[in-house]
Amino acid sequence: MRIILVDRNQSVVDAWRAQGLAGEFGSIFDHPAAAIVSPANSFGFMDGGIDLAYSERFGWHVQDRVQKRIVDEFDGELLIGQALTVATDDVDWPHLISAPTMRVPMIIPDATHIRLATRAAIREAISSQMESVVIPGMGAGCGQVRPEWVACMMKAGIEDALSPKDFPRSLNVALDRHYSVRP
Repeated sequence: MRIILVDRNQSVVDAWRAQGLAGEFGSIFDHPAAAIVSPANSFGFMDGGIDLAYSERFGWHVQDRVQKRIVDEFDGELLIGQALTVATDDVDWPHLISAPTMRVPMIIPDATHIRLATRAAIREAISSQMESVVIPGMGAGCGQVRPEWVACMMKAGIEDALSPKDFPRSLNVALDRHYSVRP
């Protein structure tokens, strides 16, 4: 699967590159892919930040589809670390993967949300057998997470999804893994 990282914030792109990720500066809409990732909120409201750009591009029916799945399959709330896919009816991005970085629109208090959301988005793309996915800087906009942390946590989330670790032998191992990720 091809993972395309694109953002309009040069600081995010520079931070991706510092982490060894091949990020690109520009509009996410310049990079067609099987799926486009929405760093959403847990209730699927797509009326702010990059989600508003998605709603304007694809139509408000995409928000309706996301919210219907959240209600029907996730008991009304898509938790951070979960993701779902809906059709967009767009030829360039036929699918949208909703992977919340925040419960409600807010400044993200814990950069781990980005790691979990990125991992969920990549795992969703893999399980849906997508050949490509385009992802913006998760948490870099409305979430106001520093670019260094965005890049670090996105890299960790991608690695977690592509090369899952064994279940930790102890809580100490889990803690070591949790705190070992730093920009």
